[in-house]
Amino acid sequence: MDPNREARALAERLPLGRLAARLGGSLVRPTDDGYDEARRVWNGMINEYPAAIAYCRSVEDVLGCVEFARDHDLDVTVRSGGHSVSGASVISGGLVIDCSRMEWVRVDPEERTARVGPGATWGTVDRATQSFGLATPGGVYADTGVAGLTLGGGTGYLSPKHGFTSDNLRSVDVVTGRGDRVTADPTQHEDLLWAARGGGSVGVVTAFEFDLHPLDHEVRYFESWLPTEDAPDALREYRRYQRNAPDESCVFPYFTSVPVTDEFPADRHGDAAFVLAGVYAGDPDMGRRELEPFRDRPAAFAGSTDAMSYTELQSLSDEDFPDGRLYYWKSVPVADLTDEAIAELQVAADRAPSPRSTIVVWPMHGAVERPPDIAGPVAGRDAAVVVNVEAAWDDPAATPANVEWVRETCGRFRDLGATPGTLPNFAGGRDPDADDVYSGHAERLRAIRDRYDPDGIFEYERA
Repeated sequence: MDPNREARALAERLPLGRLAARLGGSLVRPTDDGYDEARRVWNGMINEYPAAIAYCRSVEDVLGCVEFARDHDLDVTVRSGGHSVSGASVISGGLVIDCSRMEWVRVDPEERTARVGPGATWGTVDRATQSFGLATPGGVYADTGVAGLTLGGGTGYLSPKHGFTSDNLRSVDVVTGRGDRVTADPTQHEDLLWAARGGGSVGVVTAFEFDLHPLDHEVRYFESWLPTEDAPDALREYRRYQRNAPDESCVFPYFTSVPVTDEFPADRHGDAAFVLAGVYAGDPDMGRRELEPFRDRPAAFAGSTDAMSYTELQSLSDEDFPDGRLYYWKSVPVADLTDEAIAELQVAADRAPSPRSTIVVWPMHGAVERPPDIAGPVAGRDAAVVVNVEAAWDDPAATPANVEWVRETCGRFRDLGATPGTLPNFAGGRDPDADDVYSGHAERLRAIRDRYDPDGIFEYERA
């Protein structure tokens, strides 16, 4: 059956007029002119047909949606930024609770905390917190939603210094699957706070509270572009460096293709390349000295080093990941960056079917290895690095080849000696098994979800 026709048929059987009348926001149905636009998300690979999309403006709107879903046996997804690579924020035949219009940030500079609405993006949060010389780890793209990144663990340039995004989560206000409003913090509903620190959907979070950290100066960013034949030696040097890297340092090598822009030599355009890149979150002059061995490479054909504001850093790569492109990403926490793993990185990069794809070696040191008391279910903290395999392409006909490349590459790294679990934000697809993602934490996470959502109205892509 045509999925659009199926969505329309389901919507016609539901009393959606009652839900629309209750909302302070708006309701989009399959027969509405704006439906096709409303059901789209950032990843062009996702093509779902919800029965309805509810744009909420208040907690009362969210409560009304949850009550409606319970009464009519509808599966629910929650959408904020809509940047989930897996498409977890939209579902065919269910109700999408869209919180993107609940975008607000309130900073308490004395307590060094921020309360954040579920519709806020990291760009909004960074601008608000930086106005007080404060920050918290928040991904690497300004238009990523706060909600999705946090509930999936979240890594960013400040993670070696301050941990996962979820490690900095002080409390959450949640509308549960029972239709209850609860606050989860270290003194009440502690189990729900644990689940929210990386466990994916735990209901509809209507407010986040984060710890903030001083960052009242510029940060150092560098790139050094090398031929791929220089990658093995450079990665071995990186391996030695990472064992004792300072918390302020976040160096992340990656494989990619040279963009066709004036910043790069014309004879290199389109070539495969290996890039040494990184951020130093401490004093930028000290960062220049700290990162010099990676920055000044004799074989580099392009490169840069700049001191910049944190908000500028956070938006530096936004244009590289446009809305509507097709994406499929997956990660593997690697116990040790062995010579075999280094060789496999180069082989995998050579096999990439799309020039827009990347393989990123992301550091797992510093505060990531020092979890808070309520650490959450994210596994893989004891990995040396995480290998993020990120396919990006434009032709839908190339989808099978790109998805297979990601899966096969991750499988090879698993065989080389990965630690259990993976980063939830990079779990790959809608239906990875919870045991594969959360390892030994999966059973506890399931039990908490069952407690707060006994009827299972929320769609758990990692259940």
